Amino acid sequence: MYFIVFKSKLPNSPSGVTLVYDYTMSNELARQDDPVRRLQRRNTMAFPRELREAIPNIHAGRALELDSISGQSSNAPLFGPVVKLKFVVKETGKLTGQFVVLMDLQPDAARALADKLTKLADAADNSQPT
Repeated sequence: MYFIVFKSKLPNSPSGVTLVYDYTMSNELARQDDPVRRLQRRNTMAFPRELREAIPNIHAGRALELDSISGQSSNAPLFGPVVKLKFVVKETGKLTGQFVVLMDLQPDAARALADKLTKLADAADNSQPT
């Protein structure tokens, strides 16, 4: 058991008068019945600085070839469940180089993205050449 003692002088009181507050601290590290508070997660994409610097000022953007996609899922106590994707994109033509673009998604957003991609792929398979 620990005690915390706060001493403070009373305003407009003789110099020797102080208030003493005595609080008892629990020796528990954390209460087990309290829910875990998690930081708010957002769905994000992270682009490397090198990718920004690889786009010349005279161009509005640059198209890169998607080389690979990998991913993993995790459920950290502080952040909760998350789906992490890693896209590796590379230069085409005369230029060489590759860049890693990261995407973190909440599980519901990952499912929505998967559903949307599946519907678009089905529509592309079933469409007539134009």
